[in-house]
Amino acid sequence: MNIPIILIACALSAILYRMGGSSNWNTKFRDIGCPLVLMLLVFILFGIQLKMWWIYLLTFGLSFGALTTYWDWLFGYDNFYAHGLGCGLAVLPLCFVLPWQYVLVRLVVCIVGMGVWCKYIKRDVPQELGRGVLFIL
Repeated sequence: MNIPIILIACALSAILYRMGGSSNWNTKFRDIGCPLVLMLLVFILFGIQLKMWWIYLLTFGLSFGALTTYWDWLFGYDNFYAHGLGCGLAVLPLCFVLPWQYVLVRLVVCIVGMGVWCKYIKRDVPQELGRGVLFIL
């Protein structure tokens, strides 16, 4: 039952990520939309621990921040490995409410997935769609 929910979340994130990268839409579709999809997925799959509300808020804020940079100011080019690292580290606070193994696997998927995907996929639209999917996985 969880696989269709995850696939829907991946599709929504991919669409929002692409919308945020398109000149026809505002970047906030990506910056706010993808973290919202991620948090909704976490709530659906794992429930909500209301006493730990601040962890969810912190994770959302860190995810927002991670999605607003590709680290070109540091590397001189868009570094998608560093972008994936930021996206993966953004959910580190969830270790307090989720099994840490899930957070670690997501970190590796974001770093390797986004870096390798963008190394071999050169067109903007498929790149952004793929990064949107990897943000959720």
